[in-house]
Amino acid sequence: MNQHGRVVVVGSISSYNEDQTNLPKAAILQPAILYRRLTVSGYIVWDSRERFPEAFDQIIKWIQSGKIVAKEHVTEGFDNLYDALVGVLKGDNIGKAVVKI
Repeated sequence: MNQHGRVVVVGSISSYNEDQTNLPKAAILQPAILYRRLTVSGYIVWDSRERFPEAFDQIIKWIQSGKIVAKEHVTEGFDNLYDALVGVLKGDNIGKAVVKI
């Protein structure tokens, strides 16, 4: 991170069902935050819901132009739906979790 960098924390679904005492401790980040003078902010997507239409239009343009590439974690078959959901809750997926039926 650059000096005076900004870190935005979004989402924590993989920790919803975790014992809070087993989660990583922020104290390990404290030296980097302090010495690099970082700003850390929490963000909840629903806070900007009034801008969703604008965001979707822009994101679609970026995907169509190849500027961003959407990543999907595909699970095959309806029978694996439960395992796919558990994987999301455990943080096993990278990108959008999709079940292909």
